[in-house]
Amino acid sequence: MSEGIDLKALEKKAYRSVFNDGLWDLFIGLIILTMGLSALFGILFNLPELWDIIIPSLVGNIIAFLVFYLGKKFITIPRIGFVKFGPKRKSKQLKLKIFLFVVFIVNIVLFILPFTGITDYIQIEPLFLILILGIGIFTIPFCVVAYFLDFTRLYYYAFFAGIGFFLTNLLSPILGAPLDTILTFGLIGGVIVVIGLYYFTRFLKKYPLQKEEVFNGKKENRIG
Repeated sequence: MSEGIDLKALEKKAYRSVFNDGLWDLFIGLIILTMGLSALFGILFNLPELWDIIIPSLVGNIIAFLVFYLGKKFITIPRIGFVKFGPKRKSKQLKLKIFLFVVFIVNIVLFILPFTGITDYIQIEPLFLILILGIGIFTIPFCVVAYFLDFTRLYYYAFFAGIGFFLTNLLSPILGAPLDTILTFGLIGGVIVVIGLYYFTRFLKKYPLQKEEVFNGKKENRIG
């Protein structure tokens, strides 16, 4: 029994080590940061309405994905290898993928909904409605992802991202658009990116790349 518990604890520790490189933090932080900077890029490049959100967001998301994918492939895996998990973990990952697909569809609907004018007929205080949307789009999905991935830091990111729209709305009368959006999501995303860079730097120091050298006709791995 104790051996089984130890193996489970070992697998959980190995699973959590996936997040030690900070790339997940950078991925999430860049996506949230893009939400803040998209308004600024829309003005700088004089993009038409709606496209001033779609184009910068799309570019930012692609950059975030490339940082994550290329970082894992060329930095993380060469240093610590690729971890394979058992059927239980694979089952959780499959459920997570299905959940993320459903969230993706729901978020598209929620994004389009305000432009249809349907929200004008919803008899809810606008500030409260914005808070509900933020929690629905960010907090709940991020918390579910954090649970499936055993990614503790994501719970905190979920909370701050979820209240982002609410804070933007509170700052709107003071700062006006787009400064309210830039400040809120720029700050939240920026802090997460800084945290990601901290873990990424620490990871590089802890796991230096092994160099293969030939010594007396034999290949040897050397750390350096």
